[in-house]
Amino acid sequence: MKKIYFTLGLLVLATFAMAYLYFSKQNVERSANELSLNAVAQQSGFVLSFENDKSFYEILSGQELLQDVLGEEKSSQLIALKNTLVANAKLYHALADQKIYIGMVPAAGTDQIDYVLATQFEADPKNIVSALGKMLSNVQRKPGQYDLSPNDSTHFVLGLKGNLLIISNAAQHVDNALNKQQKDIAFANYIQQQGRFNKNTLANLYLDFDHLPSLLKQILNSNLTGELSILNKQQAFASLSYNFSKEKILLNGTTTIGQANTYEALYTDMPAQQQTIVQLLPEKTANYTSYTLLDYNSWKKKFTSWLAAKKEDQRIAEHLSNLNQKYRLNLQQIFSSYFKDQLITFELNTGEKFGAICLKNGEKVNQLLLDLSADYATDVKIFKEPYIPYAFFGEPFKKFERPFYTIIDNYLVMSNYASSIEVFLNSYNNNRLLTNTQSYINFSDQLPSAATICYYVDLKNSVDIFGKNLKMPYYRQYLSKNGFRSYSAFAYQLTADKGKFQSNVLLYKKMAGMLETDTLKTN
Repeated sequence: MKKIYFTLGLLVLATFAMAYLYFSKQNVERSANELSLNAVAQQSGFVLSFENDKSFYEILSGQELLQDVLGEEKSSQLIALKNTLVANAKLYHALADQKIYIGMVPAAGTDQIDYVLATQFEADPKNIVSALGKMLSNVQRKPGQYDLSPNDSTHFVLGLKGNLLIISNAAQHVDNALNKQQKDIAFANYIQQQGRFNKNTLANLYLDFDHLPSLLKQILNSNLTGELSILNKQQAFASLSYNFSKEKILLNGTTTIGQANTYEALYTDMPAQQQTIVQLLPEKTANYTSYTLLDYNSWKKKFTSWLAAKKEDQRIAEHLSNLNQKYRLNLQQIFSSYFKDQLITFELNTGEKFGAICLKNGEKVNQLLLDLSADYATDVKIFKEPYIPYAFFGEPFKKFERPFYTIIDNYLVMSNYASSIEVFLNSYNNNRLLTNTQSYINFSDQLPSAATICYYVDLKNSVDIFGKNLKMPYYRQYLSKNGFRSYSAFAYQLTADKGKFQSNVLLYKKMAGMLETDTLKTN
């Protein structure tokens, strides 16, 4: 799941970079329009919206890091397109004061990601065609659709219908926008509703997680199963506002869970807390997902409903009842009484995966679980029976069916391999921790210390993991000197707020003086 959120970060940045390269230094402004919004929202789960205001382009032109996310080919294409339209006085005037929507769309039959841009104009469509002159093909693809070639090496498809203008690198998206317009699109309705509250922001990014899998499949080698299944067709939207900085990409806004029975929905009423559980993470942690859970008994009611929706409540209840009788325990009482407030899953740079929970009294829990556990090595035990972590904490611990574990300093840490527990103990006992590294300290200073859920990816520690999970073009850009080598980490932070989440998305650049001559391979 952490890989998904890093990939989400890649797409967020790429969208902003496209906007920068395409419209840099223009000076235009206008409110949203339903027609151009629908044209993009019906095809894309990633939509960037902004007013063509001079300040927007001036600010973006000062943020060089936005250009790091695009490859050379797409950069040159978008620069050519921008130069074509901005340099043409007639087109510039026709597109003045308009709202711009840019969406990212999976390319049919390839691993590429296409883009589709929609806006409107105040002119006769014939005047647009005339203004473009020889750059347009004399022969229309379909009514209102043209080949646009600013130079010999750059080609686009342009579509005109009424006062709607569409530009894309693929004809299919132009045709869909012009001739297959849908109505009452849930994502478009969400964007319009959020737009009423975002009028004074520089730019907004809107995400439709229900359409996210089709985009991610273009980037990932792996399917959306296992850890990634939680984002497969999840009904959720996010509205994020862009904040300018030369050191980081920072987006703030809200994430709304539309499906009551998703795992994240269990936390929409959980108060934010300072996430102290991250203090146990080894310094080689590649990613983690942390949850704060202040009132377990209150949360357990929603969790039981979640199990029932998955038709697992009776099976789990019978399983726990059998264990209680077999070992003369009351597991429900043990975990409800001695669980403290936080849980986490994390992965090391080696790919070793772990889960952990905070306890009020680790020594007592160790004693209570004695009969249910078997000793494997010094400080390392294994549960004799399966599904115990999942039965009490759900989806994050599903991968740990019958894990090895250790209890240390009021943390219960688990993994599927005894050797992984020993690796963890070696790092923890020798104080080689992520929170002691300067890069993590600098990164964590950029976000609120309290949150309900946090997805974190350390970019340097994730090199080998992404090498296995990203398709080669995206992995090359990840390693490139002009890509992500100078960045330290990415996070998606969620704070519960009356049934939704206040959200922060951050990609942070390494501070000056911290750029290492590291072992990253470059292209």
